[in-house]
Amino acid sequence: MTEYDGDIIAPTVEKPTDRAWWKSATVYQVYPASFADHGSSGHGTLLGILSKIPYLHELGVDVVWLSPIYDLEDWDKVRDACHERGMKLVMDLVVNHTSDEHAWFKESRSSKTNPKRDYYIWRDAKINEKGERVPPNNWRSTFGEGSAWEWDETTQQYYLHLFLKEQPDLNWENPAVRNEVYDLMHWWLKRGADGFRMDVINFISKAPGLPDAPITQPGRDFQPFDNLSINRPQVHEWLKEMNKEVLSKYDCFAVGETPGHEPVTHYAPYSVPSNKELQMVFHFHHQGFDRGARDGDWLQGKEWKLTDLKKVFTPWQVEMEQHGGWNSNYVENHDQARTVSRITSDHPDDRAKCAKLLSMFHCSLGGTIFVYQGQEMGQINVPREWGEEEYKDCQTIQHLEGEREYQRRAGQKEDVTDALKYLRQVARDNGRTPVQWDGSEYAGFSKGKPWMRVHDDYAQGWNIASQQKDANSVWRFWQNMLKARKTYESLIYGLFHPLDEANEDVYAWIREDKTINQRLLVILNMGRGDGRGKDVTWIVPKEVQRNGAKLIITNGPAKEGSGLDDKIELSKFEGRVYLLA
Repeated sequence: MTEYDGDIIAPTVEKPTDRAWWKSATVYQVYPASFADHGSSGHGTLLGILSKIPYLHELGVDVVWLSPIYDLEDWDKVRDACHERGMKLVMDLVVNHTSDEHAWFKESRSSKTNPKRDYYIWRDAKINEKGERVPPNNWRSTFGEGSAWEWDETTQQYYLHLFLKEQPDLNWENPAVRNEVYDLMHWWLKRGADGFRMDVINFISKAPGLPDAPITQPGRDFQPFDNLSINRPQVHEWLKEMNKEVLSKYDCFAVGETPGHEPVTHYAPYSVPSNKELQMVFHFHHQGFDRGARDGDWLQGKEWKLTDLKKVFTPWQVEMEQHGGWNSNYVENHDQARTVSRITSDHPDDRAKCAKLLSMFHCSLGGTIFVYQGQEMGQINVPREWGEEEYKDCQTIQHLEGEREYQRRAGQKEDVTDALKYLRQVARDNGRTPVQWDGSEYAGFSKGKPWMRVHDDYAQGWNIASQQKDANSVWRFWQNMLKARKTYESLIYGLFHPLDEANEDVYAWIREDKTINQRLLVILNMGRGDGRGKDVTWIVPKEVQRNGAKLIITNGPAKEGSGLDDKIELSKFEGRVYLLA
């Protein structure tokens, strides 16, 4: 892969400890379809979102990020409700591709001479040795096993779609396309949006000539296109242009989604202030620590150790600081499984403690914090008993179809039992079950049957209304952790010093902000044992100053205000945060 050759030296103008509203903000992601329905349609609505803005304000949210919506009706009301409470509203910006129903694409596919033909990526077919028409290259679609190219009968050419065939890729090489994007960004910002989360923004540049991808998965017709359309140098040129033409003219929020698995140095340039691109990016490194058991397949789970998790999170904390970038800090979103199920234990006896532990983990990492809907009450993965018919995500459906095709080709009996086992661990469906608002029918999400089944545990107290009444609930713990980030700013701005990195049970670090002379010690017992956790003894490293230390946050039996001994007995899934002298 061609490395970005721009400046990744820490800038002299701004340091990680420099304050900014978007650094200290708590961002809450709303996945509209599953958030709240104001009526009985079974799908989340903008009016449903509007009704919950006071709730989000009470939780401690500063910025509401809306995943894609498709109707502007009532959007202004949501904007006003946020702004009246001092909150900001961030929109999804999807500009790597459009829908095939978009007016641009309808024009583009109407004829080869249409002015918008070059808004998308069209190529002639190749002819194989059998005289058959085949796609222009061997790139595989991100979803499923098929080609990233779709044949168009009208104009007798293929168009590129890195994702679904209904999502044709835009041609960013065309200045007219870029200007269209900048115009729509101006439109949203002038309407009152406070910024953007930019979908797969590091995919917008494709390798010149669109060459075949290397054969990394023998026996498959189509191959991953990774290094031919991810983090290519021209992405940075276009983001600099975007910043100059749009972002620099507003006090707005800009985070880019950047899938891929390259070193941190490939991602730091996006958020280095002197590069004038974005403020931060969403990396995907921690999304793969428990995946890829077969041929790197994203939906094939695998066994993992705590050090595997550390090898992802620690470099992003340390190296982003070293290169002058800024982290986005998320552990769940609409494309991920629930962390209580994925990282700890969702057993009924462990769940609340684990959710609190993960709140401490999440809120004690450096960077802007992003909370995903339902995370604040400890929502978990879909039940193991749910059948294949309950999974609605296109990626899941295509994966199961791909599994069956793989088995047919191998002469095996079609059986997706193992595939479903892994899907219950990692599938996107796990994060898309409706939010559990209360104990009424359909968990208060809708008055009608929801588009996706509600998790069955909502009637057992696992709902927001019940937790708001309980001072010891997961929801209250989350609310207090978000307050703690404002009280102890080293949780936001402090440098990250990892401790005892080889330990397979305890994840520990110090956050230090010398500008306010504040240090915090974070100790998390993440040992899984047989899956239900384990008690551990942790020897405090000698470099930690114990005298004068005070316990300020815990989900365990230790009393707040107590001191720090040289040896700590941690019950399973117990976490502690100490204020050091």
